[in-house]
Amino acid sequence: MDLGRMLNGAIAPFAPRWAVRREAARIAYGQIRGYDAAARNRRTKGWKRPSTSQNAENARALRILSASAADLFRNNKYAAGGLRHYVGAVWGDGIAPMIAHTDKAVQQTAQDEWDRWAESMVGDQVDWYGHGKLLVRGAVGPGESLTLWQPGEDGLPDGAVVGLEGEYLDESRTEHRDGGRIVQGVEFRDRRRAAYWLFDEHPGDVIFSRSMASRRIEARYIDHCFEKLSHTQARGISRFSPLMMTLRDIADIEDSRRLQEKVAACVGMVLQSQPGGEASPLVNNPEVQSDNRPDVETVTPGMILRPPPGVTAHSFTPAPSADGTNFIRQQLAAVSASLVPYHVLTGDVSQANYSGLRAALLSQWTLLDDDQQNMIIPLICKPALERRMRVLAARTGDSRFLEVKATWALPVRRHADPVKDLIRADRDPQRPETGGPLAGRAWHQRRGAHARDQAHERPDRQPGSGAGVRPASRDQERRAAGGRRISDAEKRHD
Repeated sequence: MDLGRMLNGAIAPFAPRWAVRREAARIAYGQIRGYDAAARNRRTKGWKRPSTSQNAENARALRILSASAADLFRNNKYAAGGLRHYVGAVWGDGIAPMIAHTDKAVQQTAQDEWDRWAESMVGDQVDWYGHGKLLVRGAVGPGESLTLWQPGEDGLPDGAVVGLEGEYLDESRTEHRDGGRIVQGVEFRDRRRAAYWLFDEHPGDVIFSRSMASRRIEARYIDHCFEKLSHTQARGISRFSPLMMTLRDIADIEDSRRLQEKVAACVGMVLQSQPGGEASPLVNNPEVQSDNRPDVETVTPGMILRPPPGVTAHSFTPAPSADGTNFIRQQLAAVSASLVPYHVLTGDVSQANYSGLRAALLSQWTLLDDDQQNMIIPLICKPALERRMRVLAARTGDSRFLEVKATWALPVRRHADPVKDLIRADRDPQRPETGGPLAGRAWHQRRGAHARDQAHERPDRQPGSGAGVRPASRDQERRAAGGRRISDAEKRHD
């Protein structure tokens, strides 16, 4: 009991009216000053709201959430399909750099070097864009992924990559060490990442090293990709964390509905014999039970039953289950809000129209922009390009390669109806001359045509040397393809 209630209780026997006014004023004051979500009452009972940091919450849940996400991707069709569609939309055939420099020769040399390296086998059976796909899948699905940079075949640093799952990080290492601190396997110095503590092999692999000790690898050899939700967050958490229980419940409901439909398709029969009557006409075809239960007599399709005198047959058909389709659809729509549009997640376009599909795609494009600009490019693409330019500068002795800039050719954005979308863009208040959406497309089409001409007409040698036409590289074809969204900085550069 608080002090106010004690005072009112003491006043009430002598001045009850005064006590009533005080109590009413106290209650009104509390309602004016309070937040519903901050109250401790019946509505908030059972709501756990610990004031812990993101790292503290991750420490308790990181491993089990990662394992839960992996199980969903293996066994839940909506989780597996949603992840694959999202990765295909956000990464696609790769996010390629379009290198810029004031010296055209430096620009072209840097671009050719990146194209050559990115399309070679930089990892285990993957080129750079295949490696990037796995990194994005890990960051969106289990929650994080790492790239370990190693020397290439020429002996120069940062020539080959090794992709690692988040489980390689030793999460048991959380301690203060030599003036810094280690948080779940990530070492910090002056609030900057200094090193990572990694296992040599996956701790959950079939064949695991006898040594369970992790080793320290400096952060300059590691690129760590995950969605950062707070400033001091050390590790990534699965994007599917708030969706896991819903996806499991949907799977359970579908299983129960499937079983109900099987039962509803059956016909049952009860044979009731009079005392002293003849045996059941089905007795020649019983289903024998092995656990001392009564034998089950079955009815086959098309069978005509003629019960003998004294036997009464009562048939029954289980009632079909109630319609739960709308409930499942509503739950899947809630799941799709965090991943991909509903029609992509489920394949259900029975209630779709152009306006609805376009609204869903526009909503997803917001998520794609967020991930591409705030996670994938700064944590995967840009560090890789900077590393390769340092290698090129060291090999050629030309420091100008350290000054190159890049804009990024993003995957094609699919439209619900390209013709209608172009008409909408043409009627947009932002006309092409003012830099509207159609201007961006037209600008990119001109740049793409120019890139195609250069890719297919530039010879490898001087004219007259008999050299053939140099084929376009995979990156050149990407940049020449229409439908890319190009940044304003690249438009100014062009």
